[in-house]
Amino acid sequence: MTFTDEAQAGGIALVERADVSVVDMWGEIDIALRNEASAALARAFERDLPVVVDTSRVTFIDSAGVAFLVQLCRIGRDEGLRVSMHRPPAAVLDVLRMLDLDVPSDATVDWSAARSPEPARPAPHSLAG
Repeated sequence: MTFTDEAQAGGIALVERADVSVVDMWGEIDIALRNEASAALARAFERDLPVVVDTSRVTFIDSAGVAFLVQLCRIGRDEGLRVSMHRPPAAVLDVLRMLDLDVPSDATVDWSAARSPEPARPAPHSLAG
């Protein structure tokens, strides 16, 4: 595997929208992405907007990736910001359930904070912490 292959295996990036910060995750989420995860987390909370974590293209997630999700949700809760997960695939849901995190059978989990208003559009899947 070359450096280019490793870089394309997975990623985490922040997409800044006017009303929300989207943490876009794709491919294999593991410890190799710690710098991308840290940058996305820091910038997302600097913006002081709700955070949506898009995991729809995640194919694998290890304990470092789960720790990142938990950290996002804890900081969001502490900051009073809504943090939700958009379309989590089986690769993500299975790991969350294996770790006994509160994931209902319909995969709708709410990690939203008290000050968060309900969105006008249908709510994506959320994480709760």
